[in-house]
Amino acid sequence: MVNLKDFDLFSSERVEVSLKPHPLSFLKYYLACLYLSLIAIAFHIICQWLRQNVWSNPSIAWLLNLLFSIVPGLRSEEMVSLIIFWAILVLSGLLMGVLWVSKMPLLYMILIGASGTILEIYLYPEPATKSAILFLSTVIGLILVDIYRRGHEFLLTNYRIIAIKRFIGKEVREVMYDKISDLYMHQGLLGRIFNYGTIIPVSESGFGLGEDASLATASAGTIAKGGSIGITVGGKRSVSRPRAATYFSLYGVPDPRRIRGIIGSKMLEMKEAPILRRIEGLLREEREKKGAESGAERL
Repeated sequence: MVNLKDFDLFSSERVEVSLKPHPLSFLKYYLACLYLSLIAIAFHIICQWLRQNVWSNPSIAWLLNLLFSIVPGLRSEEMVSLIIFWAILVLSGLLMGVLWVSKMPLLYMILIGASGTILEIYLYPEPATKSAILFLSTVIGLILVDIYRRGHEFLLTNYRIIAIKRFIGKEVREVMYDKISDLYMHQGLLGRIFNYGTIIPVSESGFGLGEDASLATASAGTIAKGGSIGITVGGKRSVSRPRAATYFSLYGVPDPRRIRGIIGSKMLEMKEAPILRRIEGLLREEREKKGAESGAERL
């Protein structure tokens, strides 16, 4: 059901199509949450291996105690497990951030790491605490991702496209059909199989476009008397590509070919409307002129 509290309809405007993202369109977010449970299992295996093969060796244990007994109240074994815990989380967050072109995965991983560290140090000083917090984060993450997906709503009216995201806050984007200069549709392998995809309406101002850039540099230098001399030469090449956030595009909508056809038809109607109104005005003026001439002849 369309929630009309999020926006106001124009006079004579009506909602013709209401859409929500396909569940599989958020698959990477669900997999990122499940990845936390894999980290928990891997971390537990690593800790068991260290306990059996490293800490049981007196000479190695003595060396590690010497290196890592730097925090009061923490045993070297706990310190090593915390370092491994943070290393896995930070590296995972950085990798996801690069792949997604976003800083949010790293922030989430830091939040999970801080929660696990505080719980273990101040409340439950057990190695299993970190694994438990990872499993708990998996469950909470799956619930939040589904709420986030359901918070997306895309509406096609007879005048415009309205994209709404309701999560912690609310964001609304709208674009009139006659202001759209291009339509971009993307379907991955799963999208082609299960018939869903993303449509990005690119406006005349370029909203909906991102930039992919590559940079190459070369430098050379030499040491001279009293200092050094160097030179650097570089170049950059960039290309604009359709890219937008999930709530600034029709992200993961079912049957994207049909939706693209509807939007294309609306764009054509809106761009033809001024011409038709102009023709109608000219015809009306011509009829009025002929009516005035015929009235003058009768007089």
